[in-house]
Amino acid sequence: MKLLKGLLDLIAFGYIIFTLLLLAGVVDANTVLNNDVEDRVLTLYKIIAAAAGVILLARTLVSNLYIADLKHDRHRAELKINELKASLYEKRQAFRSNSYQEAAAEAENSN
Repeated sequence: MKLLKGLLDLIAFGYIIFTLLLLAGVVDANTVLNNDVEDRVLTLYKIIAAAAGVILLARTLVSNLYIADLKHDRHRAELKINELKASLYEKRQAFRSNSYQEAAAEAENSN
């Protein structure tokens, strides 16, 4: 999941750089399409807008899944901690119970 999130972040970053270069005029739309037709340039911008929507939607979904996975892992860790605390408590109670019984037996033997 972390790898997929990183990959989508990289794709989104590359997309932003390409779009900024295209809009700034550093990269010419006509050279990208190898054609001087204005309709094709408009089509290019529509494709860029659609790609932006898809990339950002995918990035948002993957980020939400990644966060949910982290929360689930934290919840499982908290459950494990609670189990270990309960086990430790039970062992302490058993030790105290045994120590008390041994002390009572020693006191009884000494009388």
